[in-house]
Amino acid sequence: MSEHGANHEVQFEKSDVDASALLRYGLVIVVITAVVVVLLWRLYFVFVGQEAARQPPPPILKADPEAMSAPPPNLQTRPVQDFEAFRAREEGVLESYGWVDQKAGIVRIPIEEAMRLLVERGLPAPSPAAAETAKPGSSSAPAKAAAPGAKP
Repeated sequence: MSEHGANHEVQFEKSDVDASALLRYGLVIVVITAVVVVLLWRLYFVFVGQEAARQPPPPILKADPEAMSAPPPNLQTRPVQDFEAFRAREEGVLESYGWVDQKAGIVRIPIEEAMRLLVERGLPAPSPAAAETAKPGSSSAPAKAAAPGAKP
């Protein structure tokens, strides 16, 4: 036996596999696979375009604010700012001149001016129609103040 334990009697056939042919065959398979993948990828987009052409156009949707809003009761999202805006509008009405009913000739005046005029002129006298409807002893008639020391 030899020193390294090699068996010189065993031999193998050196023409079993052609490595260069095997590499060429593998390369051809890889190239064909890549070409098929690229062709299928392009074909996919062709089919997508054809299917899109067959579909009717989507309907045009318009935003309906009534349908988009929440159902009542509507909650305030900014209550402090809403209250401040409300108070500003009310103060604007109380402190300005304007028509209440232009056909009837009814106007509004600033509240400070109205209070000043009321103090100067006093309350208006009741109309005769209002005085007739208010019967003595009824709950709607104002109570008369008794004179001091008088008996009922």
